[in-house]
Parts: sequence; C-alpha cells; structure tokens
Amino acid sequence: MPRSRKTIRLALKAPTPIAVLLIVLLYSPGAESAETPCPNPPVVSIDSSNVPNDVCVPDNFTGNPIQFFDDFSWKSFIAMVWPALSGQRGTPDPSRKVGDTSVALVFQTLKNDWEVFQPNPTDWEIYPTSNPCNDGQPPSFDDPLILASFSKFGNLGEAGFGDLVHALPAQNGTWVRYATAFNEIEYHQIFADQLYKLDSLKKASPITFSNNAIDIKSSWIDMTGIAHPERYYTRKARVMDPVSGQCSTKLVGLVGIHIVHKTSSRPQWIWSSFEQVDTAPASAAPAQTPPLAFGFNRGMPGSDPNAGFPPKDWAKPVVYNVVRVKPIHPSTQETNAQYQKALGGVWQFYQLVMTQWPVPPEAGKPIPPNQPGTPDHTFPGTRATTSFANVTL
Repeated sequence: MPRSRKTIRLALKAPTPIAVLLIVLLYSPGAESAETPCPNPPVVSIDSSNVPNDVCVPDNFTGNPIQFFDDFSWKSFIAMVWPALSGQRGTPDPSRKVGDTSVALVFQTLKNDWEVFQPNPTDWEIYPTSNPCNDGQPPSFDDPLILASFSKFGNLGEAGFGDLVHALPAQNGTWVRYATAFNEIEYHQIFADQLYKLDSLKKASPITFSNNAIDIKSSWIDMTGIAHPERYYTRKARVMDPVSGQCSTKLVGLVGIHIVHKTSSRPQWIWSSFEQVDTAPASAAPAQTPPLAFGFNRGMPGSDPNAGFPPKDWAKPVVYNVVRVKPIHPSTQETNAQYQKALGGVWQFYQLVMTQWPVPPEAGKPIPPNQPGTPDHTFPGTRATTSFANVTL
C-alpha cells in the first residue's frame, strides 16, 4: 500500500483494530488494461461523476506517466466531491453537477471509521444510533459530519509507524480535525469478514481487499477568523471539544483530502493527495496575501511547542508556521491549472499536491502482487524532489 512518508495515517491507541487495519500491507493480483485507447495527453473533463476504475496510460508509453496518474487523481476527486443522491450513501446524483455544494457530497456519505469499528456495525445505508458525540442525536444523510477526533472513536495527530506523534494547530488557534471513511466495496468486505474485530483481523492478516476499494481521509478546520472563507468548501459539523468532551455545531472548512484507491493494475493502491490552496506558503515569507490558514503570519519558536501526543495542553494550542519544503511537481501544477480553470467555483481553490503510485520492476510489465508498497517501489520514490507531504495530512 503506497504511502507518503509524512502522510497522516489513522492510528488509535493499541489494540484498537483500525490502527492495525490501515498499516497492514494489502495485495491482490492485477494486470494493467484499458478497454479503449488512452488519450495522450489526457483529456480534461469535469462532467463525469464516476470514479475511474484504473489509471489509463497509453500502450508503449516510455516516459514519466505523471500526467496520466494526476488526471486519474483529479477525476477521482471530482467524483468524490460530486453532489450525493439523497438517501443513497456513496451514490452521485446524476441530475446535479460538480460544484453544487447545497447538499452532502459523495465522500461525506461513505461509511465512517467510527461506524465501522463498533461491536455490531450497521448495514451500509444505516447510520448507527451510537456516535462519538454520545448526545442522542444520530447523524443522518443530510447531516453526516461528526469530527470527534479526540475521542476513542477517532484520531487526531500525524501518525508515524504506529504511533501518533503530533497534533496540528491552525493560525486561528484551533486544532485540525480528521475524518476517515470507506466506500461500499471495502466496507462490505470488512463487515462480511468481521474485520472490525481484532481477533478476526489478526487471523485474516495479511488482508487482500477487492479492486476498487477506496479509503477517504479528510482534514478540517474551524473557520472562525479564517480569511476569505468563500475560497473553502464549508459545512456545519458537530465538533468535539478536546477538554470538555462535548460536541457543538461549528462551521468547518475542508483543508485536505486523501483518496486511496486499489486498482487492478496497482494492487499496492494509488494515493491522491489534495489540499486547499490557502493553507501554507511555498517558502518562508514575512507576509502573505491573503493570510494563510497555517502560515506565514508569525515568528517561529526555537523548538516545537506542541511536540508529542497528546500535546501539553489541549486548551492552549501554540501556533506557529507551516511552510512547504518541497515544491509541487511542475507537471502536477500544469494539470492543476487546467482542472481549476475548468471547475471554477469553490473547487478552483483546491490543488493536487501529488499522486503516489507503485512502479513496475520492469517497464511494460505488470506489478507483482507481492511487491512491497514502500516508497522505494513507488513514484516519487525516496530521493525525489517532488512533494511528499500534504500540509495537514
């Protein structure tokens, strides 16, 4: 399962099963194929609500296929932020267009991690009455977002190899919240094999998930005091206070999203990482216009005041700057510009940071299902100058 070296990965206190589930290596056989010839260069399109089944690279293509993988990422992103069909989880509404944010979006209606890892998970379409806020208000299709990252149901912090190592504050002095969800293909397998139980998970490991299983990991910030909120996708969410443990309704903005997709040609999965464009600067600068959600608006401390997890004081985040160290690949920037222009609206203010994909051991050969999904077997690799990290994920 390819992984960016600084990617947030869901990791709860051991022995919670989801921590094990997301770090297990997931393999299955597959061969690269395409029913129709792949256009070269890829054709920018925002009219389809369907997640592409696989990346489409032309036969005998010998160069860096980054533009094809980035196109795959953007088309996947569009499908995930498509307006959802009312009452049907994970299903796009064909009567609406991307950019319509008046209803819940497809990715918000997938099965949340806190729904999956219950003693008795509900069927795909049903929201459980038990939820992280424990406030007697079960979520619904129209009001699905619960951000309780500080509870036993959720996660908060950047994950290393099995350990939570950090919590991230925005410039407005609030903590970033995270949500993780699974599509129907993946959830049905987890449910059928009872992988929400630690004993079942251990017996089944290593797990082989079906092709077109998808994980979604998203990051959100409290929009209080954020400059130009019209440039963010926002919605109301129930957000848990880390001190009191109580939930309240707040306006939150989407700042990052991972789309993790297993395909037949890439059994180690493809990672697509997006973020809002006003998060952090490309270099250390004394001022930014508009002010950015994570810097550069203040001086830097000599050492990290929020190091460790949990931080010293949930009630008092110490704010500092976040700066992008490695630039986004020039080809990815070009693809971003094309899709941003085509999309307009709020989604023009989101960008693909990188696509990470498994590379075959030999050009033109299928990827063996037992090939590791470690960085040295993926693009960008271990010594690349392209970006490995999303600001918040």
